Amino acid sequence: MKASLWFTWTLSGSGWADCTIADIAGEAQLVVSYITDAPAELIGAATRLALGEPGDHKVMFEAEPNGYLWHLSPDGDAVDIRIVEYADASMRNRPGEVLWEASHPIELLARSVLRGFDRVDFDLGEDRWYADWRRPFPRRELEALRTAWHKLRL
Repeated sequence: MKASLWFTWTLSGSGWADCTIADIAGEAQLVVSYITDAPAELIGAATRLALGEPGDHKVMFEAEPNGYLWHLSPDGDAVDIRIVEYADASMRNRPGEVLWEASHPIELLARSVLRGFDRVDFDLGEDRWYADWRRPFPRRELEALRTAWHKLRL
């Protein structure tokens, strides 16, 4: 069976987004605030994984006051993904609630994140993104991920 992974990012209000990552076994639905540059940070982590950078990669999504910490740990050609929710984002050095865990090929994670943000770009464009998210669209980061993903597939 071919592995499937879905990633969506939907702007849901001024400075807010709904993010979903899912596979056939389950999903995590996250509410995200613009107070951190979560899109650029997630895209950057996916790029580093696609480029083969070793080590664990962490990305924090703030949701005021709670938050979600993504743990992305490469394991050969795969990445172990664990998303932990914290009732208070400032307490992320303590145990939180694991919302979702999965292992997928790095290529699949890169492609899913790329497609998710390409969809937002197609649907909204950069001007509307900026008006709703209050930060510039992560164009440079997205194109770096696209380049890394293409190299990974060769």
